[in-house]
Amino acid sequence: MVPPENLTAGVRPRRMLARLAALLAVPVASVVLAGSVVEPSAAAVPLAVPAVEAAPLPDPAILTAKLKKVSTKNIGKVGLVVTTTDGQELAARSANTPLTPASTMKVLTTMTALDVLGADATFATRVVDEGNGRIVLVGGGDPLLTDKTSTSSYKPASLAKLAKATLTALKAAGRSKVTLRYDASLFSGPTFSPHWKSRWKGWEARIAALEINSGKLSNGRASSDPARTAANAFARRLKASGVKVTSIAAAHADPAATELARVTSTTLDRIIRRTLLVSDNVAAETLSRQAAVARGAAGSFTGASANVTAWLTERGLWKSGQKILDGSGLAPGSKLTANGLAAAIRLALADAAFAPILAGLPVAGESGTLEHRFDDPSEKAGRHTVHAKTGTLSGLAALAGWLTTADGAVLVFAELGNDASSYYRVYDWLDREAAVVARCGCR
Repeated sequence: MVPPENLTAGVRPRRMLARLAALLAVPVASVVLAGSVVEPSAAAVPLAVPAVEAAPLPDPAILTAKLKKVSTKNIGKVGLVVTTTDGQELAARSANTPLTPASTMKVLTTMTALDVLGADATFATRVVDEGNGRIVLVGGGDPLLTDKTSTSSYKPASLAKLAKATLTALKAAGRSKVTLRYDASLFSGPTFSPHWKSRWKGWEARIAALEINSGKLSNGRASSDPARTAANAFARRLKASGVKVTSIAAAHADPAATELARVTSTTLDRIIRRTLLVSDNVAAETLSRQAAVARGAAGSFTGASANVTAWLTERGLWKSGQKILDGSGLAPGSKLTANGLAAAIRLALADAAFAPILAGLPVAGESGTLEHRFDDPSEKAGRHTVHAKTGTLSGLAALAGWLTTADGAVLVFAELGNDASSYYRVYDWLDREAAVVARCGCR
């Protein structure tokens, strides 16, 4: 079965964009027009975190005492830290203990990709002509490529558009028959991580440089060969337009081949916002590989994980005992500390270049994977003020982000709960702890 966090990821774009417009100091009318959703552009003003100047901080002793009152019953291991934006520790519990982070890993993955590739990076899917009637569909690692044209502005590239452009080029050359090859060699290694649970194979998408519809088939199951699935879909579109496709096979495109057509993804900053908001595993893994390839490493699970580790080390964010095995957080064997996650969030708050990370964090009670969280009276204080990445696997969950206290202080927090009777039990602990901080006070 699919890991719990990926079963539902309800998003209310209008409400979220109105909030982002306020944070970005952009008029609401510029992002919501005539009943349709128009997301903020990459050129928008960097995200500004609201704060009251000289807002009083919680007393560490009082805050710690209040946090300890939140029950950890049926949760085997917890890690917690609350800090100011400049790193002053206000409360901590096993904050240096490495625990399984689940999808909070995506914060580190996307920060690495953003820093390495740049916010305006895009990814192209191309068709090239090698002569002798042979064309090659070349995957460029667009994680949001679709088969049919999507209405989502996050997904401008589709095989439908690519086939149409290819058909135009073929007709101009007087051609109506081709041999189709496909090239997904930008990435390497296994498409399904050996560190993921084998029972997920039927449902959790594999990772490839040529992939459509997030690696899923029409019945919701995962494609066993995403690149071949994409090539078959492209061939069907060519055939429907009257082009005879004599054969389909994997190959490496000739670098000197002439380009016939291309479709291009939206910009990286917007891909990241969506990735974090809905916790998109395929996008996170794909972006991690793109960053690895850009730095000369292998575009594989191993190469991408090593690249994120190296980037964190270079940034002074690496913590002893941590282990990164993938980019999505699906690997139960990955380990991060609360302090490590909090340090990354502090960097995102301090450096405007990481504004897309902050913009992508779900908001409690409003958007993404936090839309339906903070749902009981003891958690109410966290609604609309907690901005955090979630993480969920069987028997564990995590939350990492920032919030504004009742007194106006902006604080950073990270919480991880492992070895629990149910991830729902961990949700209660995570949300109640965050709500305690949001209610402060605490003096």
